[in-house]
Amino acid sequence: MLYMTTLRKTEESRHICEHRAGEELLRHALKEEYGIKVLPVIERGTYGKPYFPNCDSIYFNISHAGYMVVCAVAQTELGVDIEAVRPIKSRMPERVLTELERDWLARREDKEDSFIRLWTLKESYVKATGEGLSKDFREIEFSLSDHDLGDIACNQKGYYFFQKKVKEHVYMALCAKDTKISEEMKKMHILF
Repeated sequence: MLYMTTLRKTEESRHICEHRAGEELLRHALKEEYGIKVLPVIERGTYGKPYFPNCDSIYFNISHAGYMVVCAVAQTELGVDIEAVRPIKSRMPERVLTELERDWLARREDKEDSFIRLWTLKESYVKATGEGLSKDFREIEFSLSDHDLGDIACNQKGYYFFQKKVKEHVYMALCAKDTKISEEMKKMHILF
């Protein structure tokens, strides 16, 4: 399941607010989905991926961008990423995209949106695997439909993807291991 919130701008550090909101979303999701009322102990894997050492059948991931926070929970390894569209640094595509992806991007009129679509998918994958930014993004290749956010093909077998435009120029991507992403899992629960 996906849970999302938008934060109000405050005097407090944005990073602290986003971290706190992510934790609150996780608490809410665990209560709603599994009846867990107290947040379990969280530890971090080799590359920093958070997990529950005492709840090995519940997986979660959190992402934030700007003042938006998203949390995903499921009974399979997963990763989620949310990003706002922004200008692309000139060398970024060659550092993180495959040749096929760079060719697709070159044909696009909406280059920033298209780049963020690819970036969020790649981020969701490395968050699902736990490799994080240690993984060379050029090893992960996506083939996207020009018109449909739902048509996503990837060279990483055993992983399934879902992408959604959650706000004007904000994209969210979800990656799940070994299980197709159900319609139920795609539902976005918005909390304020």
